[in-house]
Amino acid sequence: MMKKLHDLFQPSAYKLSLNIDSSGLKFSGRVGIRGKNITKVSEISLHSKELTILAASIDGKEVTFHETEFDTLVLMNDEVISEGEVEVALEFTGKVTDAMHGMYPCYFEHEGKKKKLIATQFESHHAREVFPCIDEPAAKATFELELITPAGETVLANTPIKSQRSEHERLITQFETTPRMSSYLLAFVFGEMVSKEATTKDGVLVRSWASAAQDPDWLDFSLAEAVHYIEFYNDYFGVPYPLEKCDQVALPDFESGAMENWGLITYRESALLSDPKNVSLSTQQLVAIVVAHELSHQWFGNLVTMAWWDDLWLNESFASMTEYIAVDALHPEWVMWEEFIGHDGVAATNRDVYSDVQPVRVAVNSPEEIHTLFDPAIVYAKGGKLLKTLRDLLGDDAWRAGLTDYFTQHAYQNTTRDDLWAALSKHSQYDITKLMNTWLEHSGQPLVTVTQNGINASIIQQRILLDGKKDSVIWQIPLLAENAPDLFTDASGSIDLTNSDWLKLNSTGVGHYVVNYTNPEHKKALASQIADPEVSSSWKITRLNELVMLARHGEGSLQDALEAIKSSQHEPRAAVWSQIAGILGNARMMIEGKEQLEKRLKKFTFQLIDWHYTQLGWEYNATESSNETHLRTTALALAVSSEVPEVVSKALELYRKTKDHETLPAELRSILMGTAVRHGRPEEFSELVETYKNANSADYKNDICAALTSTRQPKDAQQLLDLMLSTDVIRPQDTARWYIYLLRNRYTRDLAWNWLKTNWTWILENFGGSKSYDDFARYSASFFNTTEALGSYREFFEPKKSDPALKRAITIGIEEIKARSAWKQRDQAMIAEWLKEYSAEN
Repeated sequence: MMKKLHDLFQPSAYKLSLNIDSSGLKFSGRVGIRGKNITKVSEISLHSKELTILAASIDGKEVTFHETEFDTLVLMNDEVISEGEVEVALEFTGKVTDAMHGMYPCYFEHEGKKKKLIATQFESHHAREVFPCIDEPAAKATFELELITPAGETVLANTPIKSQRSEHERLITQFETTPRMSSYLLAFVFGEMVSKEATTKDGVLVRSWASAAQDPDWLDFSLAEAVHYIEFYNDYFGVPYPLEKCDQVALPDFESGAMENWGLITYRESALLSDPKNVSLSTQQLVAIVVAHELSHQWFGNLVTMAWWDDLWLNESFASMTEYIAVDALHPEWVMWEEFIGHDGVAATNRDVYSDVQPVRVAVNSPEEIHTLFDPAIVYAKGGKLLKTLRDLLGDDAWRAGLTDYFTQHAYQNTTRDDLWAALSKHSQYDITKLMNTWLEHSGQPLVTVTQNGINASIIQQRILLDGKKDSVIWQIPLLAENAPDLFTDASGSIDLTNSDWLKLNSTGVGHYVVNYTNPEHKKALASQIADPEVSSSWKITRLNELVMLARHGEGSLQDALEAIKSSQHEPRAAVWSQIAGILGNARMMIEGKEQLEKRLKKFTFQLIDWHYTQLGWEYNATESSNETHLRTTALALAVSSEVPEVVSKALELYRKTKDHETLPAELRSILMGTAVRHGRPEEFSELVETYKNANSADYKNDICAALTSTRQPKDAQQLLDLMLSTDVIRPQDTARWYIYLLRNRYTRDLAWNWLKTNWTWILENFGGSKSYDDFARYSASFFNTTEALGSYREFFEPKKSDPALKRAITIGIEEIKARSAWKQRDQAMIAEWLKEYSAEN
């Protein structure tokens, strides 16, 4: 088991100088660490990984050193080191690698030349790759940073520049000392950049940056959003943003979506840049939600930090919910809570159905396990969903008061969940510890079975599992119903209702459970509400997903969901249509390769969407509502996928009459290009491949990727797979996207899977030790649905379960394919019969 070095030596201040050779991709450095030695020992241990240590001293005396397991550098002294203050100094060298963690280069082309930014990514435990330190979240300290970099380039770090001078074509920059913070939040970026800036009403300087290859006007939207969110959080949290400035940088190469480094937030270009002349609403919402997420971390995570990675949810779950509070406040017209239910809520429910899924709060015993914690459906989506439920129970005033207490009491410190519960409990009637800890500590969610008889309802809760296993955990379940008590806390029992209306649990959609109503009349009454435009869209989204979950569990069939949506032609909310599209996608999976059934499903799909397709058309209106924009995009995507000849012809006509396809309406661009790939001329595929190679916009490149990977031609798919090994064409940050898209396409799935098996050594070399490493095991399981595919997956991945970074993803992946294959075998004949009957009637 991994020892926590902070238990033995506690840094209080770092003085770090790095001399970086960006052309030679190497660096040298010196670090002085002032800290407290906890016990009388003859050694001090620090974290260091792939650094060459040149010299080390303790309190001015040279010491010997050696490395041990878990990236531990042991400094050995001849004498016992007394307890109390100690000064450690080290000199070292290291390499700037392409791994997108530690210190790494971000490549771009500008004015015909290949150039680079040098950036850092230290979360979760990569600061040790740049300097020796105690690389644990509890080891908070101040950092005094000096960087020696090429002259003429912009240099950024967490804090403002204190002094800067040039010597021999080198730029020496000293930064103001940081607040007390964890090592994973230290950051710097330098190179040729463009920027835009503004100031909050409280005087915080906010700047958005990108490489010199980008148009600075593409930073305007993210800059304006950031200013508003800092001002919003200042008021909402009751604690002001604690730094003088906030920089946001769009990096050409970045593995994650963004990283909340204190005062220097880094992003993928697609999460910060947006074309002011041609941007989709989806892109604007993505930028807004990511910026709001990262800025909320300046409080959740940076000002107050979890004591250890097992409480990562204190960072990520909170930011995943709080981002929606902020964006909804700034953009109420977007109705973002619908998006929260349809995206985060559904993702959490769909993932949390296997025995080996991690709980929100999970133990961490080795560095390799830390990266596996960042399961987006659990620590982000499920955790955020649970906190949204808690906020709704407490009310916003009590919630905010509790958070203000939490930030005020624990500023610049580390906490556990108990600290948060204590702060919130002061303003609550509930026993929050008792209510929340079961949800956090246990994986899974309840299946709530309801049998109603007038004003009485019998309720049974048991964990819903798709792998056939049993679990006796009992949750305190917020029922979220108008005519029922607030909570149900027993394994089974009866509740008295305030009236005899059919019980509709989870009416707000935020409850983390699946409901099975046993009375046929009850089910029929609720199903009829799916087509009612007056019924809450959040409940509709949740109920439609419940019908899918019950089918997956064997409590019903997917035909129940198809029956529920068949009268939804006039459904007004785009977020509900996204869930309808998901049901159609599941039906498509059931009948893959069966041509006659696929034709019937396409006919059903078009009949569902035809009214909106006809009403909305192909033209976007600048004054229309956000819902109408999303609804039109969904309608056109479903219409095109139905392959009605006149729809396909119209899409090809619009595509071909535009010479520069980047200027196609951003909402439509991916749909039109995908139509050209599937139904157009071979040269149109080749032209898009070449366009991708030369495109500069991350948004445009993502649209081309989605289009190209929809090909049905094996030779074209193989060309793309070969191209994925060319990292100068498809950046490593995008490799998983291309692989996943080709894997979800039934025409290219086998080729993609064979590519992964053939090139696993390359994947290990390029992604081993990174957050995205286990994505390849996780997403490989997401589209397999046969026993043959299960056998192939097991044969390849089971020998790799000895790798702690892959073990959980592989274990769940096997169970996921098993469950999907069993579902397909159960439901395929029923779906075929349903489609046949529907087709005959229509």
